Formats: sequence, C-alpha cells, structure tokens
Amino acid sequence: MCLLEYRISINGGSMEITAANFRSNCFRILDEVDKKHIDVVITKRGKPIAKLVHIRQPKEKDPLLGAMEGLVETIGDLTEPVIDDEAWELD
Repeated sequence: MCLLEYRISINGGSMEITAANFRSNCFRILDEVDKKHIDVVITKRGKPIAKLVHIRQPKEKDPLLGAMEGLVETIGDLTEPVIDDEAWELD
C-alpha cells in the first residue's frame, strides 16, 4: 500500500501526517521512510509534535584504504637526502 493515501501536505522531501494516522499506519510509514528517505512531521490538533527522519548510514570504508592512518609520523623533508654527498665518494 502506498503512503499517498495518508499524506496531508508535502514540502520537498518531507510529509505531514496526523498522530491518529501515524498510529494506525506506523509500520507502513516506517517502511516508506526507509525506502524513500523522507521526513515525516507528526501533528496533533494541527500542531507539529514530532519529526520522523531516516537514519543515513555511513558508507563502509575500505579496510585497506587508510588503515595505517595516524600510526606513522613524518619528521623532516621526505625529498632531502638521507646521507651526506661525501658518503657517496669512493676512494
């Protein structure tokens, strides 16, 4: 069943519904919020009393990408030679 039957007003990605309609259609509304990522404002006697929002799950990070972040400290210039030029001289 589509949530369109219970809509009172729609503003962008949000919807307004009465507390009585929410109570009788709670699970259907939760499914719609999950599927369409919309916000639902619940009203009682015309006054907004609650807002139901979708929890946006963070995308899983690649376990290898950045796994060593923060474990190494860079000291000095990475492009600077490690040993003196004189050490390369052969006698």
